[in-house]
Amino acid sequence: MSRCSAAFKKDIRLKCYDALERNGFTRFAKEGVDWPLDVGFHCWVGLNTGLYPDRVEINPFVGVHVVPMAKMRALEGNKYDRGIATYAIPMGELLTARNERAFAFTPEQSDSFVDSEAQRLASLYAHAGLTYARSIASYKALLPLLEGRVETLGGYPEKVACCLYLMGEISRARAFVGDFLAREPDYFRSFAVPFLSMIGTEEDGGMAPTEKAR
Repeated sequence: MSRCSAAFKKDIRLKCYDALERNGFTRFAKEGVDWPLDVGFHCWVGLNTGLYPDRVEINPFVGVHVVPMAKMRALEGNKYDRGIATYAIPMGELLTARNERAFAFTPEQSDSFVDSEAQRLASLYAHAGLTYARSIASYKALLPLLEGRVETLGGYPEKVACCLYLMGEISRARAFVGDFLAREPDYFRSFAVPFLSMIGTEEDGGMAPTEKAR
C-alpha cells in the first residue's frame, strides 16, 4: 500500500476545486472557491483536509463570507481575505447531508473514482451547501448565530459588533462593544478602541437603507 504524501493531498484538493468550479463556483484562488449570493454575501467553501499515512480525508464545511464585515476588520490592521469564513459549520450537520459517506482518497484509487468523488463533493456544495448558505445570507439571520459563539472569542465578538453596525443598530453595537471591552480588555482592546472611535456619536439608522433592511 502506498503512503500518502503532501503532494498527493494537494492534488486531491485541486481536483475538488476544479470540480467545484465546473459546478458554477467562482475560483478566486488556486485553492479557493465561493459562490456570490446577495450583495456582499458569498457561500463559503472550506475543505478541511486531513493527511494520514494511508489516505487523505476531506471534511467539508459550509457557511458565508460577508465582504463588508471582513473589510471592517481592517480596523485592527488586518488585510482583507476572501477565503476566511464569517460563519461556517461542518456539512455533516445539515440534515440533507448527514447520510453522505466520508470523502476519503487513497493512491490506489483510479483517476475516474477520484474524479467521481470530487464531483460528488461539488454536487453536495451546489445543492445542500448553497441552500444552507442562502438561508443565513442576511445580517438578521446571521446575528444570532454569531452571538451564540461570542464566548469562544475567536473573532466572534468583533463580528457581532460589525453585524450590528451594518444593520444600522449603532446604539446596540456601541453598548455591546463597551460591555465586552470591560469583560475582556486584553482580548478586545485592539478592535474595540478603533471601532468606538469610528462610530463616534453616530446614531441608529446611519447605514444605507439597503444595509438596514438586510
